[in-house]
Amino acid sequence: MKFRDYLKDRGLFIIFYFINSIFVMVVMMLDLIIRKERVKISNIVYALILSLVFLILLISIDYSKKKRFYNAINNGLEDNKSLEYIFNIPDNISKEHDIYKELLTKNYMIYENTLDKYKRLNKIQLDFNNRWIHQMKTPISVIKLILENEKDKNIDENTKKSYESIEEEIEKLSNGLEMALYALRVNDFGQDFRVEEINILEIVRNVINDNKNAFITNSVYPKIISEEDKRIKSDRKWIKFVVNQVISNSIKYTKVKKDKKKFIKVKVEEESERIILTIEDTGIGIPRQDLDRVFNPFFTGENGRRYKESTGMGLYLTKYIIDRLGHDIFIESQEGIGTKVHIIFYQGRNIYDLES
Repeated sequence: MKFRDYLKDRGLFIIFYFINSIFVMVVMMLDLIIRKERVKISNIVYALILSLVFLILLISIDYSKKKRFYNAINNGLEDNKSLEYIFNIPDNISKEHDIYKELLTKNYMIYENTLDKYKRLNKIQLDFNNRWIHQMKTPISVIKLILENEKDKNIDENTKKSYESIEEEIEKLSNGLEMALYALRVNDFGQDFRVEEINILEIVRNVINDNKNAFITNSVYPKIISEEDKRIKSDRKWIKFVVNQVISNSIKYTKVKKDKKKFIKVKVEEESERIILTIEDTGIGIPRQDLDRVFNPFFTGENGRRYKESTGMGLYLTKYIIDRLGHDIFIESQEGIGTKVHIIFYQGRNIYDLES
């Protein structure tokens, strides 16, 4: 609190002080008039000045006594200090201020205890979800292996198609669990990454290989246009997740298009101090009104409502991870023609941003 604010808060007190002083002088003047004595103006002025001096002295002493408290409060407000700053507020200023600090301290301790309680509950829930997801991945892998073995046997065409349909659904389940796992890990992003020099085309090839069943089943064909390997500095695991999300989305919205030739093209090019990874599909495209919101959490848009396969979390996590790694991403799309996703890796820029 600054001095002018201090005076505003005590404005009523100052007004009543002057009213009281004037009232006392009026009574004294009336007494002199009744006794038929002469009233000296100089005495009135002297009394007013003396009263004003005592008032200024009182206000100055009171403000100087509480100045340390006000300075501490001002510093906390101006510097956006954490809640622990409460303990820096000085004691023994006045009984009123001590009670005020005690109230703040008690509320802070209640807040800390409540926060610790929910942190523990959240950690238990996160640990359970992590374990459950890992446990579910094992039976999924076993089912995939069984299906692969069964498909190699001499079976009729209808049974083979049924196995392929089951395999496709299992793949969706596996991708969903993978997304859920990364959504949990993103909470501890700062502790779960390692910066290294990686070959971005190698990551793309690995992702394409991981999704080969989805490509074959849905008659979508990947094309890597760039032959020259480009190296970037980033986290291999997180970048692979990002590329996988983009390619999975491309497959999802390319397979539904009624077209004989369905492609996903991947191109890597180097411009001035940046490397651009472009993933282009020939799918149904994104409606113009949805383009600005595709990175919002749980936003599925018109395509998601039409085909009911979207969770609205894939691109949100992709954008979040890209931003934290210090890269950039933007999307171009034309409805009915296809979509281009550009991931930009800036050379020389700080490759991750761990600010909370």
